[in-house]
Amino acid sequence: MFTKKFIRFCLALVGIVVAALLILGIFQPHDITVSRSVTINAPKEVVFEQMVKFKNWPNWSPWSRLDTSMKNEFTGTDGAPGSTYHWIGDEHKTGEAIIKNTAVNGNELQFTFTLVKPGNMEANGSLRADDAPGGCKATMSFTNHYAYPWNALVFLTNLEKTIGPDLEKAVNNIKAVAEKK
Repeated sequence: MFTKKFIRFCLALVGIVVAALLILGIFQPHDITVSRSVTINAPKEVVFEQMVKFKNWPNWSPWSRLDTSMKNEFTGTDGAPGSTYHWIGDEHKTGEAIIKNTAVNGNELQFTFTLVKPGNMEANGSLRADDAPGGCKATMSFTNHYAYPWNALVFLTNLEKTIGPDLEKAVNNIKAVAEKK
């Protein structure tokens, strides 16, 4: 008798959780974007050269600085759509990732970021270089997409805390490199 009540309770609880997930998923966003910007005292062309050419990324990437022993591989025509930057590093520091240039529109590089190890995650990103008083405004953004109904769980992930500091380091490192040129 107790077993049947317990099973009914568990089934009811699972039903409530599934219903809540489906309902919350209707109201939660599917895409979350995190961006960081900095003003750089350098010409836009110098800044964008650091951004669009994957071979320049180890100069400023916070991930490259975190794991100086990681292996970098560049394929395709650097700075052109279709080119890739693939790194393999210490699984506890940087893991393995592939960044693919999906488009270059004037002063913006659009790319996909695939974290291969540890775990598996995909995001879309962009780097922009815009004219600004005193030089150039550099912006780096990442957008994660969450499919329905899993977007209901977005509140469990805080991308501002997880990726925001890395983006902050990236744009500040680009600033340091570009202002030296």
